[in-house]
Formats: sequence, C-alpha cells, structure tokens
Amino acid sequence: MNYIYVATRVLTYFGTLLRTIWEHIVCRICKIAAEDTRAFKNDELCGHVEHEVIHRTRHAFLMCFVPFTMNFILGICFLLTGSYRLVYLGDTTVYQAYLFMWMGVSCLANCAPSFEDMLAFKDCVYAGNNKALKIILAPFFGVICAAACLEKYSLTFLLSIAFGVAFPYLTAWITPLLSKFMSL
Repeated sequence: MNYIYVATRVLTYFGTLLRTIWEHIVCRICKIAAEDTRAFKNDELCGHVEHEVIHRTRHAFLMCFVPFTMNFILGICFLLTGSYRLVYLGDTTVYQAYLFMWMGVSCLANCAPSFEDMLAFKDCVYAGNNKALKIILAPFFGVICAAACLEKYSLTFLLSIAFGVAFPYLTAWITPLLSKFMSL
C-alpha cells in the first residue's frame, strides 16, 4: 500500500510540494521543530513535513487546517478554469485547460493532513476538560479525521479526480440558487 501512496504523491507533485510548503510555514510560525522537510520520501510521510509531536491545541489546529484550506482554495481556483473548459464546455483543444485540471486535482488530492497530525489534533482537543472547545472543534475534527483516513489509503487521489469532473456541474446547479438568494 505504501507504493501506491508514494506513487499518487509523485503523480500529484504540484499539490504535494504546496502542502509541504504550507506545513513548513506552520512549523515556522508555531516554532515547531521540523525534522525532515523533504517533500518526497519513501514512507507514509511522503508529502508531509516530519516534525516533533504537537502538544498545543492551537498549533495542532493550524497544522491540520492551514495546508488543508490553502490547497483546497487553490485547487478550486484551478478547477474553475480547467474543469469548466474540459468537462463542462467540452473544449479539449486548449492545453492550458489540461494543465489547470491537473493542478486543481493535484491540490485537492493533497489537502488532508497526515494521520499523525490528525491524532495530535485529537489528543489536544479531547484530552482537556474544556467542553465548549470540544463542541466547537468537533466538526473540524470530523473533517480532518475523514480526510486523514482517506489519504492513508490514497483515496483522496480518486476522490479529487471525481470532484474535478463533477465540480462544474455542482457549481452550475448552485450558482443560480445563490444569485436568487442574493437578489432577495
């Protein structure tokens, strides 16, 4: 299974490099010691920065959500061009559309945090006695836990391809609803 995981990270090297950059930035901001900052390794931390264990809730939250949010936003932006042109319009003559589609899928396939970062986030949130914090962060933990589990088995790669194909149809359905809601 490790070979499939590393292969999907190499195929989506643009998103892999971006996620490694975001994780490295979070390590710098939170002053977390980074042990191995290489993007490509032949293990389960391929595409992740290997760092010391996180013990503060704020740092664990940032380590999980900054790379997730940034890669998700960039992936959506790339899909706005590539996916619309290739899938929705059917224009296969423009090579930039293929490039933007690949970049969007690459960013979306590399949104999820590592399984170890998800466990550190869980330990930080649920080890304390602050019930309000547990309630507020429960939806975030659910998203992070699902994403980390899917990435462990390289399913984020397949899901990002499916999302890239379905994205223009989803937004074509949602956009009229939003404009109707905004005109009220």
